[in-house]
Amino acid sequence: MAYTKHVGRLISTSKKVVVIFRYIYDDEGKVIDRTNALAVDTDALPNLWADAFMDAVLSDEGQDTIDFYTVCMRKTLPDGRFILPALVQDGRMRKIRTNDIMMEPDNQVRITLSDLNENLAVIEKGEDEPTGVLTTADAIAEVDRREAARASDPIHPDGTGQESRAYQLRAQANMLRADAEKMEEEAQMLHPVEVKPKRGRPKKVETANATG
Repeated sequence: MAYTKHVGRLISTSKKVVVIFRYIYDDEGKVIDRTNALAVDTDALPNLWADAFMDAVLSDEGQDTIDFYTVCMRKTLPDGRFILPALVQDGRMRKIRTNDIMMEPDNQVRITLSDLNENLAVIEKGEDEPTGVLTTADAIAEVDRREAARASDPIHPDGTGQESRAYQLRAQANMLRADAEKMEEEAQMLHPVEVKPKRGRPKKVETANATG
């Protein structure tokens, strides 16, 4: 049975999305938030390069990895840009809770991204598969693909994927910065607060010496 990875739908709106980053990372590449992912609304992509984006998703490289951002670093768009930097520059990625994304690898299997991430984490640790979340057959299929990606991906995070990590961090930093600015704007609308002056010594005021 053929599976299509990285593609899902928002449970809240049924919009089709493609997951770029399954987790949120800090500036050292460590997972700091397992409840949110970075994904792209495929219906909102520009017509100029929507086809190229989906071609990357369905490519052998795209389907041989569980971390699609690594492929987005290598695949290009019709305008010549690599996909991942273009997504960052154009603000196409959204931070979405993993339990609001229903992954749809085929017409019969559906699993939330939060459950899928949980299973993949357990598999990588070599522990027993949790019951009631993902079938054994699905788990084995994911492991096979992950191992194939590890063997064939030249920039897999094994100590040589510094460029991959840099793109990952920049992409997520931009998303977090945009979220912070949006929240600050909403806070100002709800309760305006004057901006405090910067700390520091007051400037000296020169005065003329008094003469008798």
